[in-house]
Amino acid sequence: MVKHRCKQKEKGLNRVLLILVILLMNITAKAQTLSLEQCIDTALIYNRNIKLSQHDVEISTEKNREIRGNLLPKLNGIADYRYYTDLPYQIMPAEAFGGPAGTYKEVQFGVPQSMNANLQLAVPLFNSTALNAVKTSQIAAELSEIQKTKTDEDVVLDVSNAYYNAQILLTQITLLDSNIINTGKLVKTTTLLYQQQIAKGTDVDRLKLQVEQITTQRSTIFSQYQQVLNALKFLMGKPISDSIEVLNTQETIVKPGFNSPITTDVLLIDKKIEFNNSELSGLRNLRLPSLSAYGVYGTTGFGTTGSDSFFNFHPIGYVGAQLSVPLFNGRITQHKIVSKKIEIEKSNIQKDLITEKSKLDLKNVEMQYSLATKNISVVSSQIDLAKKIFNNTVLQNQQGVASITDLLLADNALRESQQNYLVALINLRRAELEYKRVTGNLITNKN
Repeated sequence: MVKHRCKQKEKGLNRVLLILVILLMNITAKAQTLSLEQCIDTALIYNRNIKLSQHDVEISTEKNREIRGNLLPKLNGIADYRYYTDLPYQIMPAEAFGGPAGTYKEVQFGVPQSMNANLQLAVPLFNSTALNAVKTSQIAAELSEIQKTKTDEDVVLDVSNAYYNAQILLTQITLLDSNIINTGKLVKTTTLLYQQQIAKGTDVDRLKLQVEQITTQRSTIFSQYQQVLNALKFLMGKPISDSIEVLNTQETIVKPGFNSPITTDVLLIDKKIEFNNSELSGLRNLRLPSLSAYGVYGTTGFGTTGSDSFFNFHPIGYVGAQLSVPLFNGRITQHKIVSKKIEIEKSNIQKDLITEKSKLDLKNVEMQYSLATKNISVVSSQIDLAKKIFNNTVLQNQQGVASITDLLLADNALRESQQNYLVALINLRRAELEYKRVTGNLITNKN
């Protein structure tokens, strides 16, 4: 009876292991395995935030072209038809018609109908405000380009984090699969010993409980892994229904040879300061006069209605120049200038903060990366030692020297060292990403 029950439990354990193997084979067969570089390249094309920032760049470019159009000549066609139900009056001196001096008489001039058809050309000759607006809009377009780069870096950072998280979870799943297989072998060995009345039934049950606990933990980790993959697909702009996998984790021990260019944050604040200075210059230019030339050429028609109706057209043409000089606008411009100066001073303080923080971040990340590389080496050797202890304990248990308690302690020590390895790996990946960020190499060094 006892042997029959043991065989049933052994069959159940084998069934669990078989299902895990089949699931892994199906996932590997259907899913597309992508490298981090492939994920980043896809995200840089299809990520929705990047598409939005690209549209902002295009809008800024078109805005700059629109403002440049203010410097070009303008040509308008104008047509005007009027029918006077009451002709306008003019006041004329009465003495012009033989009347007494010093008196005036109302006189109606003109005909009921008139029509104008003209071409009007306006040519700006000097407009400092328009010239400065072109420069400011060009800086705004460059600012949008830098903001686009900043968005790209944020997406690369998010994709890299998601990819590394997926890699770490996949490594954890692999370790748990290995633990399930190893503990399953121990269950078989202990079951045989139990059948020979060398081991206790509780020893078998404790090992089977451990297999179930590890299997449950694996299911939880696998669910987390799928959630991270879904987040990765979202960042890449891929449909959630697509099936992807990440490459197995590889340790990075050698410090990357990153350059240290100016970071995007510094470029961004520099361009904002340049933009504010250009706006300040534009505000000062509001005090300057503007000069434009214009010309009109067309025809004017006059006519009457009734029995003696007629409609005659006569040519008209003239050129002129217009000078506009701002004299006083309630000191509005002066207040705008003072406000813009304060804004520039504020931006300069922000630049100092960003520059100092960049230096601090670089100093900290160098220490973090150095510590992470040391820890990954230490925990790797600890795993090797824990494996050695576990294998020796298994042999001792088979020889009756070590108890099941000793075996479980060795197994727990192995799993604890594996967990320490995962923590060290997470810290290493985070340090790598932070190192790329603070040195401005998220885009140039994507691997």
